[in-house]
Amino acid sequence: MQVMVIVDSYLATAAVASGLLRSPALVERWDDPSALEGFAVSGLAGHLAGSVFNVETYLDAPPLPGVEATDAVRYYLDGSDPDTPVDDPVKQRIRSRGDQRAEIGPVALAGEFDASRERLEKRLAGLDPSLNVAMFGMSVLPLDQCLITRMLELVVHIDDLAVSLGVPTPEIPPGAAELVVVTLARIAVGRRGAVPVLRALSRRERATDLATAF
Repeated sequence: MQVMVIVDSYLATAAVASGLLRSPALVERWDDPSALEGFAVSGLAGHLAGSVFNVETYLDAPPLPGVEATDAVRYYLDGSDPDTPVDDPVKQRIRSRGDQRAEIGPVALAGEFDASRERLEKRLAGLDPSLNVAMFGMSVLPLDQCLITRMLELVVHIDDLAVSLGVPTPEIPPGAAELVVVTLARIAVGRRGAVPVLRALSRRERATDLATAF
């Protein structure tokens, strides 16, 4: 997929997330439990916003010499095990970062999210897609692959937040939806094996095994 398609799809998906972050329902349910175990709605909103905030952080981060670049699928397969319990230290750190971002409240969070999104719109247009970026000080991905991971996070957590707010999940831009579904399927195959994923997609009567990416 051409890099500008990836950039455009990422930014379009971030714009969809912005609409949810500005939803009156978010203010009303800010302190309620979310659809994700361990997350309040506020922390989930902060976690969702991180999919834009973090890209600026990655672009500003120093290089990681000696760390081999990987792709979006391998990034997730090499990451933390999604089957670990909710009190796993990695999951606790993820929730803590979301909570910290949310401390400014829903209105300010939405404002900062949109400001970051607008800066990225200008910044990403002039960058080489093969530019290696350091993510979380541990992994190195080419920019286009990095954006795929953040697009995936946006799409998945847009649905999580919409369900948490009791509102319809917004329509995901077609290019983003296609790319994220393909990436999730590849992660699921790497994690669960091809047969469970094939059955989940094609044979409901035999789709009995876990076939999720996460």
